[in-house]
Amino acid sequence: MAVSEQETRQLVAEYQEYQQSVEAIKEQMAMVRNTLAGCESSISTISALKEAAEKGGYESVIPVGSGCFVHAEIRDFSKVIVNVGSGANIEKNVDDALAFLNERKKKLEKMIQDLNESFEKIIQNMKQIESRIS
Repeated sequence: MAVSEQETRQLVAEYQEYQQSVEAIKEQMAMVRNTLAGCESSISTISALKEAAEKGGYESVIPVGSGCFVHAEIRDFSKVIVNVGSGANIEKNVDDALAFLNERKKKLEKMIQDLNESFEKIIQNMKQIESRIS
C-alpha cells in the first residue's frame, strides 16, 4: 500500500522526534551510568576502609587537587558524610551509609533498566516507520 506524500511528511517528522528522543535517552543513560560508577566506587572505598578499621589501623591516599595526593592516616572512621540530594549532606554511621548507598545503587540500576526499555521501544517504532516509508 502506497503512502501519501502528506503521510510521508508526518512519518518523517515523527521519525525525527524519535531520533531526538534517542539522543536524549543516550545522554540520560550516560549521566546515570556515571552516577552509578561513583556510587559503586564510594561503596567499595567505604567497605575497604571499614574492613581496615576493624583490623586496627588504616592509611589512605587523599586527593588534594590537580592530580596531587597526600598520604594520610585516618583516625576516626565511625561516621560518613553522605550527600542525600539537593546539596544536602547527612552524617551517618558506616553501616547506615553503606545501606543508603546500596539503595541508591539499586535505584540507579532500575533507572538504567527503564531507560533501556524506553530506548528499545523507540527504536522499534523507528523501524516501523522505516518499513512504512520504504
